[in-house]
Amino acid sequence: MAIDLMKATPAQSGFAPTAGRLDALPRPSWNTPRRTWKTSHLLAADLRRQILSGELVADQRLPTESDLTAALEVSRETLREALRILESESLIEIRRGRSGGAVVRRPGLASVGRYVALLLQVRKATVADLEEARSVIEPRAALEVAIRASDDELDRLVALHDEERRAEGDPLSFATAVVAFDQAMTDVCGNRSIAVIAGVLRDIYAGQVYAAVGATDPRSAARVARTVVAGHSSFLDAALRRDATVAKEAWSDYLINTSRLVLRRRESRDPIDVTPLWTAQATRVGEEPTQRAAAVVATEVRCRIADGRLQDGDRLPPIMELAKEFGVSRPTLREALRILEMERLLDLRPGDRAGPSIRHPASDRAAQLAGNVLEAQQTTVADFARAVQLIEPAMMELAASRVSRSSLKTLRAIEADMAGCVDDRPRFVQVWRDGITAAFASTRNPALAVVAEMLQWVRVGITATLTQTPEGARFSHLDCIRRRQAFLELVEAMATQDSSKARSVWEALVRPTAAYDEASELGHLLVVDLIG
Repeated sequence: MAIDLMKATPAQSGFAPTAGRLDALPRPSWNTPRRTWKTSHLLAADLRRQILSGELVADQRLPTESDLTAALEVSRETLREALRILESESLIEIRRGRSGGAVVRRPGLASVGRYVALLLQVRKATVADLEEARSVIEPRAALEVAIRASDDELDRLVALHDEERRAEGDPLSFATAVVAFDQAMTDVCGNRSIAVIAGVLRDIYAGQVYAAVGATDPRSAARVARTVVAGHSSFLDAALRRDATVAKEAWSDYLINTSRLVLRRRESRDPIDVTPLWTAQATRVGEEPTQRAAAVVATEVRCRIADGRLQDGDRLPPIMELAKEFGVSRPTLREALRILEMERLLDLRPGDRAGPSIRHPASDRAAQLAGNVLEAQQTTVADFARAVQLIEPAMMELAASRVSRSSLKTLRAIEADMAGCVDDRPRFVQVWRDGITAAFASTRNPALAVVAEMLQWVRVGITATLTQTPEGARFSHLDCIRRRQAFLELVEAMATQDSSKARSVWEALVRPTAAYDEASELGHLLVVDLIG
């Protein structure tokens, strides 16, 4: 239940009203390097940190607009722009009406998964791309489950396994139960970063499972369900025996066997289609009629973006025409458009007589959304470093096996540039980031490219802060030299398509960082405290 901050006690609200003002609210940090930012961006950044760190809790209602402007000493326009920024990041919800206002939301995987799914469909990612991305990430998580999961956590997996058995025969319920089990597996692997990344991809893959199970004849659907259940059973048996190697192999087999049944090889090379599951979810029972109608309209627009009917920059018809087309009231339509605006899928310009313009999803936005979830889950530097150690070497191994001539030419040019700026740390850092992006792009897998973007977004954010600390001084000249040498060896391995060498080079690079972060005080720092 939302808390009225103006009536609640300081302990309930997280704010301390004094003389009609909310002095505990953060003010723009004028004395920081962010002083060149717009005031609205400073305010949004400070509120974002309070939400992601848990100081502001989910469903907590912020003070009224007039109280906030007085407390923060900002204009109404500045405040509204800051709140719009937070709403676009799914961190607050602006509710209309007399009882409305800004309400805190905690970022979750659902909104991230939907945005990434749309991004990948627009980029023509295939089911095979998703399968490959999952095969890179999830078996390593399964191994960790057998080693690290508590007995209670394993009992939870057993209970979820029983639930999916009971859901056989109902495509939507079964797809939902499969996602719940698979997500729980990564949740208990002991690494929050992997759980978030795997969860995003898994939600997308669930849509393909739903479409396959729902569209096939009952006999084929039952066969798919039996294969999924059997794969989970084999993994559970190994995890309960604490046999990490067999657990990893069982999960790999589960992914392979399920994909073979869900789609034929020819079909797995077709672009993904996430729209059937979206449509089924939008019409689910349990929401208010107006909310459900708005969700259906928003889903239809997303589907048109996904299948190419709406291109980046296209204009929707005016409000009155859209309301007539969808058979809804104008308030319901406006709510649907606000949902899409919040997701940054269209631009609404007040006073513009033409319809809203479409915005296609972008990888940096997807990375930021995933980063917000990692921050909100109190992910530590050590947790993130461990995820990098488990995921990135496998991605480099894959990249080396399929690097193209043009990609190799780009990597060589970056390596030469890197060699010339080892003594210029700011310049080297930028070239290094370009090199990582280019290397991971060599996988030619859009899903893995998005994963790389997610890792890079967090890495850039925390590295910028760590390099300013006394302990973080190791990320300086000597580190530049070490990274440049590693990149040279990586490019040489890619040139000969020596996958095992590429993997070992990257493992040697990231292992010391992960080990240091796990053992040092830096590793206990929260990502949310480091990303500005």
